[in-house]
Amino acid sequence: MSEDNAIDIDKVEINKDLMIKYRVHYGRNIKTNFSSSFIHGIHPKGFYLIDVTKTLERLEAAVKLLSRYEPENILMHSSRDFAFKGLEELGKLTGFKVKYGRFLPGTLTNYILEHNVDAQILFVIDHTFDSQAVDEALKMKLPIISFVDTNSDGEYVDLAIPANNKGKYSIAALLWSLAVLYLREKGILKSDEVINKSIEDFMVSPEHAPAI
Repeated sequence: MSEDNAIDIDKVEINKDLMIKYRVHYGRNIKTNFSSSFIHGIHPKGFYLIDVTKTLERLEAAVKLLSRYEPENILMHSSRDFAFKGLEELGKLTGFKVKYGRFLPGTLTNYILEHNVDAQILFVIDHTFDSQAVDEALKMKLPIISFVDTNSDGEYVDLAIPANNKGKYSIAALLWSLAVLYLREKGILKSDEVINKSIEDFMVSPEHAPAI
């Protein structure tokens, strides 16, 4: 996806076309019983395709759930380098706590540690990849939200959002959409307004990602 294909911020809408443009519908070449309910086809290259109408429905549900909490009590985390820039931007816009890179043991469970975080809900990009954060959230009995791909079993996730949670374009579009929808839900943006940041502003190339 080149700079020429970047979407005009003033014209962007959070809909199926946006999700498809940024490859949110690209799954893996493996599916599970859990993921079967949100798969709607197979790409000619052999990987499964995600029904992005369900992605959008679950994004809306996630936003409504998150809006019940004070932003400083919401923890977003990912160990995936493609998510670092998007999480950073999301945190600035919403006030969510953000942790990226390696999730240090005790972050949620050991309050005497300097890196301990007090949170009431956890949102991860990939509950399997971010297993340390999920394990600690379970111990603390925190609700867990996660993007889930076609190879996911959805285990331990309270609210699963079907999406490509491994690609640079997809993760950026998902986090950008989450920021916009959350700010609309909180009344900070009008229902037809978007943030003054492009989806590309939420992207990072691996070579520019912070070291883990």
